[in-house]
Amino acid sequence: MDFLLPRYCKVCGRRLSLSESHLCISCFIGLPTVEYDPRKLNRTETLLINERNIIRASSMLQYDKESEYRKILFHLKYWGHPDVGSWMASIAADRLSKTVFFEGVDYIVPLPLTGKRLRKRGFNQCMYIAEGIREVTGLPVIENAVIRHEERVHQAGLGLFQRWSNAQGLFQVINPEVLKGKHILLVDDVVTTGSTLCSLIEVLNDSVPDIRVSVFTLAITM
Repeated sequence: MDFLLPRYCKVCGRRLSLSESHLCISCFIGLPTVEYDPRKLNRTETLLINERNIIRASSMLQYDKESEYRKILFHLKYWGHPDVGSWMASIAADRLSKTVFFEGVDYIVPLPLTGKRLRKRGFNQCMYIAEGIREVTGLPVIENAVIRHEERVHQAGLGLFQRWSNAQGLFQVINPEVLKGKHILLVDDVVTTGSTLCSLIEVLNDSVPDIRVSVFTLAITM
């Protein structure tokens, strides 16, 4: 099958060997990873520092729009290879499981897409990331507790203030009893200003009694 349908590195485009998955060994070694250290405040946590009931947060990769590694996110969201998200997330989860990051977490909650975008794309890339974490941790994934309304305009290309304004009122908790008193891990693909995540966290805090929230994103802009 590999001879008939060769696989190629998602970053450099080189043909993969039988022992390689998604990335060639060279690109894998060069991944711009973000290390999680519970003793230090990382950038993801800094973006969420004003939100209530945040336990911990982390991202796997540094996202740079000038870097070839940005192609990983393109493959995940636009180029029809969402399984790269599960693969990357499983690697991140394996590393994070050696720390306190998943301690006390009850459920994994992927950020939902709007109905329109879900129909157009055919899948929620955050669900693939959540599944990668579930494979390693065994934590259950809940995908029907929160819905996302249509955005007034797309977040991409907006300035900082516009992103925050546009993110208000995006989410609604439709099953608060399931999350009551639980520690959930919110999962997103890439965080830029944190406006979307903060909007959801605020809704969760206002709608669900005694909720605690941790956050994992596959990438973060630096």
